[in-house]
Amino acid sequence: MLNDFWVFFSSVMIFIGLVASEGLLLVVGSLVLVLAIAARIWERYAFRSVSHSRSISRNRAFIGDTVDYSVSLDNDKVLPLIWVDIQDSFPDGLDLTGATMRGTGLEANRQHTITTSLLPYQKATWKYSLKCLERGYHRIGPVRLRTGDIFGFTSAETRYDQFDHLLVFPRVVNMEGVLFPPEHPLGEIRGSRPIYFDTNRVVGKRDYQARDPMKHIDWKATARARRLQTKVFEPVVSLNMLIVMNGSTREHSWQGSNRRLFERTVTVAASAAGLADQRGYTYGVVSNAVASYTGKWINVPMGASSSQLAMVLEALAMAAPYVVASLAAVVNSERDSLPPGTTVLLVTPSLSDSLLDDIAGIRDHGCPVLVLYAGDGLPDRELGDIEIIPMSSILDPLEVHEPVMAE
Repeated sequence: MLNDFWVFFSSVMIFIGLVASEGLLLVVGSLVLVLAIAARIWERYAFRSVSHSRSISRNRAFIGDTVDYSVSLDNDKVLPLIWVDIQDSFPDGLDLTGATMRGTGLEANRQHTITTSLLPYQKATWKYSLKCLERGYHRIGPVRLRTGDIFGFTSAETRYDQFDHLLVFPRVVNMEGVLFPPEHPLGEIRGSRPIYFDTNRVVGKRDYQARDPMKHIDWKATARARRLQTKVFEPVVSLNMLIVMNGSTREHSWQGSNRRLFERTVTVAASAAGLADQRGYTYGVVSNAVASYTGKWINVPMGASSSQLAMVLEALAMAAPYVVASLAAVVNSERDSLPPGTTVLLVTPSLSDSLLDDIAGIRDHGCPVLVLYAGDGLPDRELGDIEIIPMSSILDPLEVHEPVMAE
């Protein structure tokens, strides 16, 4: 609009100069017309042969990891970019050391901003260290580029819709001492099939109990501990475990979601999967929480392959604090595919009345249930003969040096 005004104004000056034979008006009008035409050409061709790219050294990481991140802008033409402003949408869960971040509280994402200039056929690259602060599927982009001519008459803008992403896995903490205490090395969870042990493969030791055979006593360990110790052998048959994560952090869905409690729940589910993988179990994960950008609930079928843990961690990294179905509906969808006697490990941040009905339905199918409570402190209710194990002893220390997440 401003460019059109100067074209019109210069044309009027040239016309008056010709009519009045005023050389100064002709010169000034012609100069303004040339500048206006140059500004329009600049506006049209400013982003021709200009390319923008990002580079992430790896697209899988854990919380606390630092990865290399770089941004490049290439001006592959004769026309320079006197100034260019790069505004790239950047998620909150990642920290870019040394970068300029802009944004208001109303924006979903921050803007990573770079202001620079490029000569003809020049390429500029900015390198950063990107720190992973939060679990999740973090998407970077789109990017918007703005520039203008040297005279300040016009400005041009373009947008590149390419996205880059970084998947940050949830924390995996050691919960063996809580879930499998020394006096019960295989836990209290048992399937309906008998378990046999390979006496040639010792996986640990524990205190001697009256039902243990005398031939399994480890006398060297007994001398060190000054009390009878018996050997723990590796089971010959694998145990089947389904980890069910309850994504509801409150009694009713209309009450919203507590993000902090949800993250605690994801941590426990991921840690349980890590322990199951370490012990050679056949396991899977289901949850009524939605997977980001899919609209579907989380579901990793039962398996014991070398890639099982990676698939579980990727699924839990995608978990968003919103539920798309009842927990009962999610579990019912898996019932027919579960091996007989599969132990259900229910991870939940709350113990609601509806959860009691869901557990009853699981047990009616013949699956033993063990509840891992990911809420604050101790559970405020009991579930009959179902054992509830509070996870606060391993979760609370993780939050000591972290900012409290908004609900």
